[in-house]
Amino acid sequence: MSILLAPGTVDVKFALDPVYNNLASLYMLTLSETPGVNEWVKSTAAALSAAQMRTHRVIKIVLYSAYEPDEDWPSFPAYLDALAERDPTLLRARFLRHMFPDIGEEYASRGQMMDLETFIGRIDRSELDHEIEHDLFAEAHTLLSDPPALRDTVVSHLTAMWDEHLAAEWERNEATLQQIVAAFQSHTYAGMTAYEAIRAVTSREAHGNWQEMLARTETLIFIPSPHIGPYLMHYAYPPVTRVLFDAHLPPAARGAADLTQTELLVQLRTLADETRLSILDLLLREGELCAQDIIARLDLAKSSGSRHLSQLSAAGYLRERQGVGKAKCYAINPDRFRETLRFLERYTEPD
Repeated sequence: MSILLAPGTVDVKFALDPVYNNLASLYMLTLSETPGVNEWVKSTAAALSAAQMRTHRVIKIVLYSAYEPDEDWPSFPAYLDALAERDPTLLRARFLRHMFPDIGEEYASRGQMMDLETFIGRIDRSELDHEIEHDLFAEAHTLLSDPPALRDTVVSHLTAMWDEHLAAEWERNEATLQQIVAAFQSHTYAGMTAYEAIRAVTSREAHGNWQEMLARTETLIFIPSPHIGPYLMHYAYPPVTRVLFDAHLPPAARGAADLTQTELLVQLRTLADETRLSILDLLLREGELCAQDIIARLDLAKSSGSRHLSQLSAAGYLRERQGVGKAKCYAINPDRFRETLRFLERYTEPD
């Protein structure tokens, strides 16, 4: 006989968190061509030179764990000032411990960096949730081999991004974000598991590589982001996990009529595609199916099928869960369709 233990409850908090909030906005620039992203993300990414975007991708896609804060800061400039004074070898050590849990401590404690061949080889065998770009990791290795250069590159780039792009945008959004945090803090989420809290706050399901992370989470901090669009992002340093979600009022404080035009456009654009409608029709007939079955049944290329499934899931039209092994399985989320219909029904009401 085996017993499946119920997941434990978590301490749910809400915060403005200007550092993680702005770091999330910066990460979104690497996804500027992804459907549904905020207009500020698109225009800011387009304004960066090729060299700036290259440095940005190295810093945000590869080196993020070296400099993400390990304490709370009142503002993004205060965090940058502290980062500029940080011992650069500690930044490298933090990266190694995070990226290579099995051997990172050994290199970190010796104050050494592994050679490029070993570094790339270890990356190739890792379970990153994105395609590995060897040239970016090679450039990151060069910086990791020279800790002062690593720190200076990170600080100078983040400072320039704040001064030129983020500061004015943060000032424009801060008051609204504060109101959203206060609105969520007026509701209780006591006694919920991490999965229940994420569903209650974001109307989304936690799935995939979130499962292992949430199993070690004791405190869940939700942060409303002005730029993340229909996506969710997490910063996991158990026992604390921060979840960035699209800035909106609590579901209990808003109705379908409160759906924003941006949210509606994302939803309608997601549905306005023949392949995605075919996926929905298949799931309507068959019920839940795993990704490989959907791709095979519709004779899709793997990359194309994965992209369409991700877009439907990100827009909330599909529920996604981890199946056997690493397989992702999908089912229609009727609640999202009802929300879209309720919003559209207001156009049928007489004046």
